[in-house]
Amino acid sequence: MNNYLQMITNRNRTMELRQLHAFVTLADSLSYREAATKLFITQPALTKQIKALEQSLGAPLFSRGRQGAQLTPFGKSLYQKAQALVIQANEFKQYAGNQARQVSGHIAIGYGLSSIRIASMLAAQLKKQYPSVTINLEDMTSAKHTEGLLTNRLQLGFLRQPIHPELKFITLLEENLVLVVNSQRYSVPELNQADYAHHLDKLSYIQITPECCPGFSRQIDKYLAAHDIVPNVIQYASDTQTLLALVATGMGVAIVQRSAIHIAPEGVDIIDLTGPHANWSVALCWNPKISHSIRDIFLNMLENQSDNYMAIP
Repeated sequence: MNNYLQMITNRNRTMELRQLHAFVTLADSLSYREAATKLFITQPALTKQIKALEQSLGAPLFSRGRQGAQLTPFGKSLYQKAQALVIQANEFKQYAGNQARQVSGHIAIGYGLSSIRIASMLAAQLKKQYPSVTINLEDMTSAKHTEGLLTNRLQLGFLRQPIHPELKFITLLEENLVLVVNSQRYSVPELNQADYAHHLDKLSYIQITPECCPGFSRQIDKYLAAHDIVPNVIQYASDTQTLLALVATGMGVAIVQRSAIHIAPEGVDIIDLTGPHANWSVALCWNPKISHSIRDIFLNMLENQSDNYMAIP
């Protein structure tokens, strides 16, 4: 079997396990229709897989005649090896599933408003694959995130960049500031973002309490300072949901992160803000000095499925 695998490697072509499975199934039935039915795919899809495998191996595996599909001498010489590989792959999959069900432990993951959706999705995926793992999701500020990761109270955390130098991270999301307004009081189509930003110091402004969200408050302060804006603060709100509710009443306008819009009540419109400090990155962070098996499983899962999560708005 090692010689067989070496032959494939030397050809420097890609071969997929599903193609071997298709080859073995077709070789057993010698009928494209029956094999396709067993594989739950269409006959054209089966033909495509067989042709791709033949191309990667460099010779035809089947010939077609009145009697249906027939193995070529080359195909016959590979059948038993391919069958053994398929059986081993099925046994490995079953073994891995059994091992996954036996994995147990606990992991604490910190998140913020910007990362609540992806944190929940990833936690659900981990729980599905490892049902005995206990997952604790904690909503907290960036400062508490960092402290928790450094002291091992948290094993993973979603943080606004820049990140503490002792932590490793993977950038997952891009976030940006938006101005939220009452749709009845302010007509968004008539005034563009630049107009609102320019006149923000003349509008009634509702501000998030800095002590409640210090990291996000600093982000807003940097944006306002970069654009020489001194807002007319008429009200403070201790959390984003309250702030959005006040905006919906028409009390004033506010700046929030775009990801908060999914909790906004009816009657609230948004205007994207641009320029310096209007955008930032959100990263998944961990402490490399601390070993944690469940965290490493989580990171490996993320690496294998990163394309799916990068598309999350």
